[in-house]
Amino acid sequence: MKMPPRKSPQKKAQNGTNGKVAAPVVEVEEMEEVEEMEEVELSSDEEDPDDDDVALIVLKRPPITERVIEEVEITDDIEITGTGGGGVSLKEKTGFVKEYIETEGLGMLLCKDYGLVLFHLENAWVGNTLLDTARTKSKLPPGTEVTFYDRTFKGEEYKDLSEDKVIHQAVAVWLGDTRPDNVLKKIADEEYKRKLEEHRATFILYLRGEVFLRAALVRVKGEIAGYLNDTMGIIEYKDEKDKKINILFHTEDVKIFKKDLREMGKPAKTVLPVGCLVSVDARRVHVVGAKNIEYQAIVVIAGLWPKTPHPTLLPGGPGSVAPCYEIPKGPHTFYYMELALEGKLTRKLNLFKELSTKTRGQLNFDWHNCQYIQSKEQFIEWKQRLGGNMVKQGGGFSKGGKREVLDVFKSTVAEEEDIKSDKAPKVQQKTVQERTWYTPEAWEHGGLRLKEEVKDEMEEGLNPTPAKKIKREGKK
Repeated sequence: MKMPPRKSPQKKAQNGTNGKVAAPVVEVEEMEEVEEMEEVELSSDEEDPDDDDVALIVLKRPPITERVIEEVEITDDIEITGTGGGGVSLKEKTGFVKEYIETEGLGMLLCKDYGLVLFHLENAWVGNTLLDTARTKSKLPPGTEVTFYDRTFKGEEYKDLSEDKVIHQAVAVWLGDTRPDNVLKKIADEEYKRKLEEHRATFILYLRGEVFLRAALVRVKGEIAGYLNDTMGIIEYKDEKDKKINILFHTEDVKIFKKDLREMGKPAKTVLPVGCLVSVDARRVHVVGAKNIEYQAIVVIAGLWPKTPHPTLLPGGPGSVAPCYEIPKGPHTFYYMELALEGKLTRKLNLFKELSTKTRGQLNFDWHNCQYIQSKEQFIEWKQRLGGNMVKQGGGFSKGGKREVLDVFKSTVAEEEDIKSDKAPKVQQKTVQERTWYTPEAWEHGGLRLKEEVKDEMEEGLNPTPAKKIKREGKK
């Protein structure tokens, strides 16, 4: 550590000073080591060296100055592109929430004319606000009608989704017909687009991991054969070879005229009588010791079909039995995509296994307080009593009497005006007032002057000068 130089005592003035006191003489001991410092350029180096006088003329706020700036307004006529190829279609489409894949917010929309569209709750607006996923999900239960903007991606990585190798992804979803104010600017944000890519990659990861639940039977016709207790029962289904097959079901999975059975406020044995005709989606199961139980119902529908739930058709797989649908050529399989669904069904299946252990595999029906349907007249009376009607479910049928499969990813020809426009973007001019010391108007009040190299950097958008850029690359 270097010590400061030691000063010698001051001496009186010598003769020849004309009676005046001389300035004190400071003696400094010689330093053995001299450190050479790099020359530092100061802003005053360029000033006139003969100008020794410094004076403070005035000290006050800089004057207000005005400048005109131009802003490009994002409108429906501008194509917004991202990093994944293809542009955002700014044609508003309508659909409904089909199902949620995970609790984090990934889900599916269904548009009648457009097919399936992947979406995430992080991209869903409630009013003009993006809420947290839990609150947004409570506002958008399955079946909710929504409006959305979407993007289409095509490539080999999507071959397991459709024969067209495409996927549609919603970039913005909102309730109602009124578009939120900040949607267009939000979807042009790079961080926002990066999150969309993450959501799409997560879905593809689920797809390749084969985690979705296969529906072996889809909308097959069956009949309520009987109840094992107040919450479980058996549906009898005849396959193409007229073989009788028993399907286990739980009352939590029953919908009657588009409503959950629990909304009826009455026991299942009363509102869903034995002998009632139903439509069933089921998965294949194996229960040791239980006789002739090969399937477990995923959903049981009595009366008109609701919007949801419904499985998604994907190419490949072991196949599904779906006699009501016109299935494309080649192997295709229906899947439910809710990841938690299999766990829910397994819990209910375990309840049946416990019951089956007590009965040694025998199916013993509980006829206490059961209602019955034994004729067509009784079935019509049951429908009228529960609010049903005899109107057929319109739409979706082909000439052969089978339904068209809507729950698929399919390619659509986008209209050119959806993503392109010959109109120039709207440019608005705005006058901005500001106060700054870096203007000629402020020089007379002590304003600051920028050095030429600093001015160049500001004009280039604060980019580094060529010399600085070369220096930084050299460090790498």
